[in-house]
Amino acid sequence: MTDDTDPGGSNDIIATIGNKEDPTQNIDIRYLSDENAFVTSGINLHFGEREILIPSQLVIVDFQLMGAIVSAILEKLSQARDMDSTFEYAPQFNVLDKTYSLEDWGEYMKLSVVE
Repeated sequence: MTDDTDPGGSNDIIATIGNKEDPTQNIDIRYLSDENAFVTSGINLHFGEREILIPSQLVIVDFQLMGAIVSAILEKLSQARDMDSTFEYAPQFNVLDKTYSLEDWGEYMKLSVVE
């Protein structure tokens, strides 16, 4: 069964990030084999923003770090919504002395390490 919250057409959820303040706002992480990447599922449903695509080589290096990055983005999405303000993905940001970027990638925002 495929729906709008399931970009890969698969029901296999790798991980779920839950919102402590609103348990109905869960974001799933799924593997999208066509892109050899992991994608969020639920950002568009809950916040009206594009899902995030994370190339598999980034996840293999540090799965917990990728989860922390997605969680931080979700926190900013929630704050913007709670304050009725506009949200925009930051083109670059730093986490643990590494710089990451988010760029348009079709229907996604692709996460990359800035070298």
